[in-house]
Amino acid sequence: MSMTVFSEQSVLLVAHTLAVALSIFNVVAFLWLACTVWLNGDRRSMIARVGVVGLGLSALFFFVHALLTASPFAHNSGLVTADFLWRLSWLPGLGAPYIWFVIGLHYASLMNEKWRRRRPWLLLGSGLLGCIVLLILILNRNVFTFMGTIRLLAYSALPTRAQTDFLPVVISLPILFLCYLTFCAIGPWFTPNRVRRALLVLCRALVKRRSFASLRQALIDAFSDDHARAALLEEPVFSWHLARPILLVAALVMVGLTTTLGVIGVWSTLNWFDTAIVPPPELPAHALGAIPLHLMLIDIVGTGAVAVILLLIGYSIVQHGILIERPLARRGFFEQWRGIVIVATVIAIFIAVFVAVTHSNLSGLLLITCVTTGIYALFTWSNYTAHDRYIAMLGPFLRSSNVHHWLKTDLQKTEQNMEALFFHLCRDVLDIQYARLDVLAGPIKPSFTYLWSMKAQVEEHTQQVLRRRVHAYRIRVTMHGMRSICWVLPIYDELGLVAKLYLGPRAGGAGLTDEDMEIAQACGQRILDTLRDHEAMQAVAGLLRRRIVDVKLLGGQQRRILHDEILPQMHLALLRLETLRLFVRGKQDPAQASSALGDAIEMISDSHRRLASMMREMATGAPYRLEREGLMQAIQTMIEHDFHQAFDAVHWEVSEETALRIDELVPPAIAELLFAAVQEALRNAARHGRGTDVHRRLCLTLSASCNPDLEIVVHDDGVGMKPAGPTSGTGGGLMTHSALLTIAGGNLVIKSAPDEGVTVHIQLPEKALR
Repeated sequence: MSMTVFSEQSVLLVAHTLAVALSIFNVVAFLWLACTVWLNGDRRSMIARVGVVGLGLSALFFFVHALLTASPFAHNSGLVTADFLWRLSWLPGLGAPYIWFVIGLHYASLMNEKWRRRRPWLLLGSGLLGCIVLLILILNRNVFTFMGTIRLLAYSALPTRAQTDFLPVVISLPILFLCYLTFCAIGPWFTPNRVRRALLVLCRALVKRRSFASLRQALIDAFSDDHARAALLEEPVFSWHLARPILLVAALVMVGLTTTLGVIGVWSTLNWFDTAIVPPPELPAHALGAIPLHLMLIDIVGTGAVAVILLLIGYSIVQHGILIERPLARRGFFEQWRGIVIVATVIAIFIAVFVAVTHSNLSGLLLITCVTTGIYALFTWSNYTAHDRYIAMLGPFLRSSNVHHWLKTDLQKTEQNMEALFFHLCRDVLDIQYARLDVLAGPIKPSFTYLWSMKAQVEEHTQQVLRRRVHAYRIRVTMHGMRSICWVLPIYDELGLVAKLYLGPRAGGAGLTDEDMEIAQACGQRILDTLRDHEAMQAVAGLLRRRIVDVKLLGGQQRRILHDEILPQMHLALLRLETLRLFVRGKQDPAQASSALGDAIEMISDSHRRLASMMREMATGAPYRLEREGLMQAIQTMIEHDFHQAFDAVHWEVSEETALRIDELVPPAIAELLFAAVQEALRNAARHGRGTDVHRRLCLTLSASCNPDLEIVVHDDGVGMKPAGPTSGTGGGLMTHSALLTIAGGNLVIKSAPDEGVTVHIQLPEKALR
């Protein structure tokens, strides 16, 4: 054997092995993606089902392609012949591009109304084109056999009768097929306007040098008709929007592949006509012992381009969640996708080399590989499903503790909730036989138990825990008369040792892992934090109650001042004025009368100042009014009695039905917060609404609604707040009430404009009232 022949055979063997490896890689990757979309996607969504079918057809196509490429002339007898496999590949070869076209139009129509109108006509046109290609193949199946196609592509060989009768079909079929592939690839992307914008961007880039990043972004914008609406999109359309740059690259790769194949086909056709080669009807057997090298290279280019497209599509599925139609643990699935790409590459190379060396049957190895791929996809799905279930079990510890809840519950209710949380940790999350949590710090030191016997005997050396920080350690516990191992987990914070968590063995007798201990410590710390939140909120509620008591005491003190000081002083002033009657009758000296009049005026002026000061500082007894009348009626009574001279007109826009609903839903502690906030808003309006013009007309409007969130709006048409005016930071200001309402789960918003008054908007969501 000469070196030239040996070299040619070596190159052919390498090309053959590479072509088989690429086909096996595509089979494994497409099959894993199909299983992943089906197992993790929303099976109720039609587009997810269509995606699974498309990915499955792609895997089937390359399964058949790998068999035909590995041993093209071994399937000449039996039930599964080469012609059977060749004709079987027609269905996925034509169906997969059409399904990809359907998927692209689906998402495009969700993002743009114009595509929704175009979609039926585009689907109909591409479907007719694909059906024409399939019909031509079926009607001329005796011409387009596997052997005949290889002879045609490799040696431009046709039977003598076919050269005259089927020559138009032979020339038109590849053209129609390439047009069909190109149309399905670029249909959702290339429109006349988009092509025009892309050409303008490229022309400007040639004239004015631009960076690669700016050119890339400009091209992406050129192919996007609706990038201005991106911020308003919702899932899953937003995921498609994020994946569009990657999928556009995939479409361009497909266009490049079809263009390359088209150029090669035109060149081959011209060469065929120029040389006028007419090979014999039957070539010698040795001429087709293997697929020719140039045909194998074209196959490698096509299969490699599809592999690149596959990588881009897989990245879009696992990273952005297209076709799946629901959120994924995308970082974890991206790592799985990266792993399956590496594993598929290794397996494909190994099988291709093994088959080339041993000349084994590829079909059995491919079937085992497909089953293994399905099992691996099932394992990945079950792994992340278990992870999702585990996260769901940890949900009560990850969710907000609803700080406002503690304003309307007592300590016993709080401990019951924490005990239920502790039961959930022990029973559902850790699945242990018994447990106990002892709180060692803080004013509240409860102890939570789970199936812990009161007669349990604990053999523990406490000095080793109290003197230094230690990790979890084991002790012996006698529970129900049986000795067992118990794990003790000290919990520390900045104050030192704050709690100790005793954890028994698992229900099956197994021990606890480091992961279990970390989860138990985090959940125990969460319970402690919740207890501290309760203590903090109880302290805030206590301060609020003290504030209410102070208001009551201040009101009593003011009544005492009125009774003991101001009223006697007013009475004395009246007596002094009474002495002026003698002056009127001419029986008193003018100097004495003037002195009496001055004393009376001074007493009246002093009483007036003290009364005005008391009116500014006076606070009504909110809890008494709320208990007797309800929230909205108490606010209306306060306006009528305490502010009846402060406003020229009051517009009460609260229906009786709304007032009754508010009284039913709002708890007492929240009602006190709302009453105090409205009272402060009214006091500010009465004090500052007229500004420097005391004769300015001032009107007040108060409205409320509860459907379902509670909203109270206090508006005055006064001078408004000065832009540079200081904001009160005292305990009675609106800032304090805003902070208290924020703790309760609501908010207080102040809006003002010069000469347009001030609007105080108080809002509490429905969940804050439960």
